[in-house]
Amino acid sequence: MNQACAESAALDETFENRFFTLLSRICRQLVQHAEQIKASGMLSPPQLWFLKRLYDAGAPQPISFFADGVYSNRSNASQMIDRLEAEGLVYRISNPRDRRSVLVELTDAGVERMHHAEASHMQLARELLAPLSESERIAALSTFERVLSLFENDSDEAGPCSC
Repeated sequence: MNQACAESAALDETFENRFFTLLSRICRQLVQHAEQIKASGMLSPPQLWFLKRLYDAGAPQPISFFADGVYSNRSNASQMIDRLEAEGLVYRISNPRDRRSVLVELTDAGVERMHHAEASHMQLARELLAPLSESERIAALSTFERVLSLFENDSDEAGPCSC
């Protein structure tokens, strides 16, 4: 291995360590903010995501509709539905097209809480991210979208040094 490739490998290792350390710290901060939000009686970010997704669908949806994005499977989605149903924000109804399945529907209280939580979350995001310039915001979104795409597609594009 020549000197340039060795230096490149060292930089890549430093980048990877820094990247995952920063990502872990950001996740920890998001979890702490979510805990503070939940303690204040507001919807957590996953709860808001769930209600917003259901609201945007415009009609009752099967549990499988939620088994992506924040929720990795039907079991996790079902647990969230149980919690939201206990709070009176959603309810289950029989699927008229398939007697074996149920659909999830928003209650009026769910719509109201979702709108309130969405406004509160957006205000918090504006306050936290206000120091970023417009170009920093665009760069951050672009980078996050690219990294997510790489993770989701299990891409080999960022392969090892070809020296």
